[in-house]
Order: sequence, then structure tokens, then C-alpha cells
Amino acid sequence: MLVAALLFMVTACEQTPKTLLAKAEARWKQGDYLGAVQAYDRLVEDYPKSVYVDDAYYAIGTLEYLYLNNYPKAVEVFRKIIADHPNSPLALQSQRTLAEIYEKKFQDHRRAVAEYQKLMERTTDRAVAEEVQYRIGEVYFDQGDFDQARNEWDQLLKQSPKSEWADNALYRTGSSYFLQGRYGEALAAYQETARRYPNSDVLIEIRFWTANSLEELDRLDEALAEYRSLAGHYPNPKVIAVKIRSIESRLKTSTTRQPATTGHPSEPE
Repeated sequence: MLVAALLFMVTACEQTPKTLLAKAEARWKQGDYLGAVQAYDRLVEDYPKSVYVDDAYYAIGTLEYLYLNNYPKAVEVFRKIIADHPNSPLALQSQRTLAEIYEKKFQDHRRAVAEYQKLMERTTDRAVAEEVQYRIGEVYFDQGDFDQARNEWDQLLKQSPKSEWADNALYRTGSSYFLQGRYGEALAAYQETARRYPNSDVLIEIRFWTANSLEELDRLDEALAEYRSLAGHYPNPKVIAVKIRSIESRLKTSTTRQPATTGHPSEPE
């Protein structure tokens, strides 16, 4: 009887946070985001030792971030999860979201990189580490630090050449060169990406920027052939049509232009 009574008491105590959790989730589904936050807050305040506390905190952080646009509050909550519940599966996800907030909402590239690096140190999942390495490169790329972006992507390519992010890393390396006007190096990177990753999901974009690089290098016949091969495949067919007409016009002009005279002008009589 005593054992049964104790089990009943434990179950009853745990049912109350369960009820609050259910209420919070119901309000979330109904679009009452502030009401959901209040219900989750009630759970963590009244039952700080509940097994549902980290879930409640994570829900609060997500609501503040994605629905209420209260980014400082979201950062505060996600940091609390990391500090107070470091062994929770949600701690890693909180670390990732922190980096995302600093990168995309605060535009604080330095802090974003720092948070991504913490995530890479914490995770034991190689796939996550590879993605984070790629994203650190993207942060540097977005702030115009192309050399450091390439360093990050080169490290990923050397350590994990078969990573699902490797093709994007090499492709974006080409993009960094292109934006610097280093078209020969951009072309080499694009061509290497297509060679190494023929099934890449960004292959069409790789081919498009290969054509652009050829065009910038005045290798017009090759560029035209590449653009023509993209016709019917590129998501924006108007762009391809414009590119083709432009190069055809340039080639026509160059072939009809009269060659310059090489003789000496005649002397006046």
C-alpha cells in the first residue's frame, strides 16, 4: 500500500507540469504565442525540477525568436538552457540557434562565429561539425572577408571531401573569387566543383557561373556554348536568353568589324 501511495503521489506531482505543458502547446497551436510563453513560464517557475523544464525553456526561446521577434529574450533563454541543462539534447540546438540569431538578426558576425565555434567544440556529430564549418565560412563571406571564408571552406574540403557540404564549399570558393574579379580562379573552382561533384544539387548554378566567368574572360564562344546548354534548365530562362543574345551580338560585332590598316598613311602631294 505504501509503495502504491508513493507512486500515486509522484505521478500526481508530475501530471501538473504535464497539464501546463499541454496548455502551453494548445495556446501555441491556436496562435496565442504570448499566452503560450506565459504558460511555459508558469511551468518553469512552479516546477523548476520537472523533467519538462528544458523543453519549456526551449519552447519559450523559440517563440520569442520566431514569433514574437524578441531576440534579446530569446538569447537569454537559450543561454540558460546551455548553462543549466548542458546534458540536454536541446543544449546543442540552443547553441546553434544562438549562432543563427547573432548571424541573421543582430548581424554580429564576430559573435556568430564564436557561437558556431562553441557548437563545433560541443558536438560529437561529425555531420553537424561539417555543416558548422561551412556556415562559419558563410559568415566570413557575408562580411566580405573572402580570404578567411576560403580558409574555412578549404579546411572542410581537406578534412571531409565527401561531406554533404563539400560541393557548396568549393562552389562558394569560386563565388568569392568571382566577386573579387579573379575570374580565372573562379572558373577553375567552378570547373573543379562540377568535375568532383557531378551530382551536386547546385550544379545548374555552377554551370551558370562557369559561363559568366568565361564571358568575363572574353572566351565568348565557350561562354555561348555553356549558356545554350543551360537553355531550358536554368530556373530563370529570361536571364539565359538575354545572355545568349548579348554574346551573339558581341561575336557578330567582332566578326564584322573592319581590320585596322597596317600601312603608312600616304604623304600629301
